Amino acid sequence: MTPGTWHTVKLLLFDIDGTLIRSHGAGRETMSLALTELFGTAGPIDDYKMSGKTDPRIITDLLLAAGFSLDEINSKLPDVYRLMTENGRIIFHQRDMQPCPGVLPLLESLRCRSNVTLGLVTGNIDGTAPLKLAAAGIDPAQFRLGAYGSDSLERNMLPGIAMQRATDLTGYQYTGNNTVVIGDTPADILCARAGRATAVAVASGWHATHTLARYQPDHLLENFNDTEKVLDILLNGTINREI
Repeated sequence: MTPGTWHTVKLLLFDIDGTLIRSHGAGRETMSLALTELFGTAGPIDDYKMSGKTDPRIITDLLLAAGFSLDEINSKLPDVYRLMTENGRIIFHQRDMQPCPGVLPLLESLRCRSNVTLGLVTGNIDGTAPLKLAAAGIDPAQFRLGAYGSDSLERNMLPGIAMQRATDLTGYQYTGNNTVVIGDTPADILCARAGRATAVAVASGWHATHTLARYQPDHLLENFNDTEKVLDILLNGTINREI
């Protein structure tokens, strides 16, 4: 690709839960089992709102509430991640995990484009993220890179990590100017802003359009069903906050 066409290259970073797939609580179950095995409790996990948070943030909050110290928690995080991944290999395929509406045609249209790099920005750890996608019938290999909860407790750090990985992988310079973050929660919009990227919000998860609209994403969609419209938004980048 010649330098004159670099501005057309886009890095598209997708969230997973509520954006690409519906996991029906499978992630919560894998975490609960891992924490119970290692700590004897999963803390107040049944009442905890996980939406938009990274796995280490969730784990830390739950175990602090259960009386454990940060040192105790951090020392066992690798073991928690290992057990979550092991549990996920079994549990994810036992659940009716499905792609969100319009996701499969959209990804099929994107994966063949030479000017698009597909990636993930997700609170899931790197062990469970591909397992969730595969269980929902989405090939994880089409996402060439990702930034995961296991990379940082703070979600706002993830877009920058993903951009650097994409730059290292492809040789193209990825910044917020040619990066789009796509997600279903206010946290996805905020992390896009932290990375100076375009924020595309989709109400396919647990947040209604009027809730997402309060955070002023650059684009707001009900779902991905209109493939051509979504492609235009993701690839052409015109700022338009209308649904």
